[in-house]
Amino acid sequence: MSHRNFFIQLGGVSLVTFILVFALSQYPQFQPFQVFSYISTVCFILFSLGMYFLSYRAALSPDKNLFLQQVLGTTFMKMFLCIVVIVGYFELTHPISKMYAVPFLIVYLIFTIFETYFMMKLSKIKKQ
Repeated sequence: MSHRNFFIQLGGVSLVTFILVFALSQYPQFQPFQVFSYISTVCFILFSLGMYFLSYRAALSPDKNLFLQQVLGTTFMKMFLCIVVIVGYFELTHPISKMYAVPFLIVYLIFTIFETYFMMKLSKIKKQ
């Protein structure tokens, strides 16, 4: 996967996600959490960028285990950060409902699928 293809695909996924977050924010139960959802989307975009460049470098490395270690490390870090964000948001803002987690989890799912896709593409670099 070239850098150009990655950025085009990331842009498409990001645009679709922003549109989905906007559509969800039109429902009254999600409206109070609109800003949190947009900030979450931007954070997932930045995390995907970092994950891509680390994975790209690891895929080109002569160390066969580096790519797997990087995938496991970033996956663990992403899950840990998501738990911290969800719990932290709850503790800091005391939201009126637990619906704040729904848009966050939708964004998480979208970017997890995208990251799995580009990681599979990057894993094939070693085989070439």
